[in-house]
Amino acid sequence: MSKKFPLILIVSALAGAAHADTQRDNYDTPAGSLEETTGFFSGIALGAATGGPPGAIVGAAIGAFIGNGWKTKGQFVDIQADLYESRRELTALQEEFGLIQREHLLAKHELEQLKVKDSSVMPAFLSTQSINACCDNTVISIHFRTGSSRIESHYEEQLESLVNIANQMPSASVEITGYADRIGNTEKNLALSRRRNESVRQFFRNNGIESSTITTIAYGEARPLQINQNFETDFFDRRVMVKLRDNSKQLLTQTPDND
Repeated sequence: MSKKFPLILIVSALAGAAHADTQRDNYDTPAGSLEETTGFFSGIALGAATGGPPGAIVGAAIGAFIGNGWKTKGQFVDIQADLYESRRELTALQEEFGLIQREHLLAKHELEQLKVKDSSVMPAFLSTQSINACCDNTVISIHFRTGSSRIESHYEEQLESLVNIANQMPSASVEITGYADRIGNTEKNLALSRRRNESVRQFFRNNGIESSTITTIAYGEARPLQINQNFETDFFDRRVMVKLRDNSKQLLTQTPDND
């Protein structure tokens, strides 16, 4: 009985100190240190049961250490969650940057085309013969996203302008030539270039151009613009060239897909 009494005093003293620290922590930090306190009391109980007063002291120290470990683990989990969120935001920013970069490359390419080609204004009172002479061999290039055959909305205005000119040319024909980049399978890229052609052909048909005046040719990845393949060249290879021709003067020099 005399041995148990000092043990009770030691446990009570340690518990009181731990309780006081916990109360102080509750005022200092709203979250507190529940893990440390739980480990502390668990260590006291286990140490006292196995080793008496010395065991209680040692057990309290070990318990507090274990409780602190649980607290550190919780902080690590929070850091992991923050890291995941940061990576997700970075991925979204990278995708947005890639889209902006592609739009920039497209604008740069179209600007270079405008520099090498003289622009001309066609008055409304010009005769049909003048329209044919002016607009024969007019070419526009539209580009596509990777693996896509959908016409981007900012190209529709250009295509509509070409449709309006074609409607004023009684002998106009539309030549559509599709390409693909060198990413992936050759046969699939050829099929993709044909689907892109069909998207453009359908656009012209929906705007009143007769199917008999439209021809399509697909090359897939067979005719890249540059020998070296990289991000920029792949972007420019994903294209469809649309040429407006005066059918009364020139014949198609390539074999169309729809013959």
